[in-house]
Amino acid sequence: MRAECVHASAREVVALLRAMAAAVAADLDRSEEDIAFFEAESVKLAPLSTQLRTVHLAIEDHELGPAEVAQGQVEMGDEVLDRGVRAANTRTKLGLQGKSGLGANHAFGSRVDELVKMPLAAEPGAVLEAVKRLNEVPGFDDKVAIQGDLTRRAEQQKQFLKDRETGQKTLLQRKSEATRLVVESALALALASLRQRWSRGSRGSATT
Repeated sequence: MRAECVHASAREVVALLRAMAAAVAADLDRSEEDIAFFEAESVKLAPLSTQLRTVHLAIEDHELGPAEVAQGQVEMGDEVLDRGVRAANTRTKLGLQGKSGLGANHAFGSRVDELVKMPLAAEPGAVLEAVKRLNEVPGFDDKVAIQGDLTRRAEQQKQFLKDRETGQKTLLQRKSEATRLVVESALALALASLRQRWSRGSRGSATT
């Protein structure tokens, strides 16, 4: 359910409300029964119109605001994490030169591209596992600094992903509410039309 769909439904309800308000205020040929009918229908539809406008604005504000920010943070966080992994791999190789034992590939794999090209949601956890494996390679000057830097980058990306997921759940809830309101508005408009026709038909039959 996109914000545009909610907006369209809101416009339909508002258009009917305006038409009925205009009829009540200006149509001198309307009977008292017509006026009473329009006023009653307006009372029923007005709250729905307000709800539709509110949820439309909420969806639009989220899509253009927090959702864009969250997605941007995830994308930037992924780039920052990838840069950190590549740099850490290079620094580890340099630090382990001339040392016997496990090498950088023990922590980062034989091809570091396989680590940085992992799915977004999986990469932070995989990087943290690489940080743990660094404990198993020989010591070198930058080792602790590399582990700290990678941990900070991975934890940051985990938080960005969590924030985006929370926002997506919020948006899903709002869209679910929007779907319900759109269905309600369609039903309300249909019932209003049917009641209006029935009311006219009944009055027409009564006058014949």
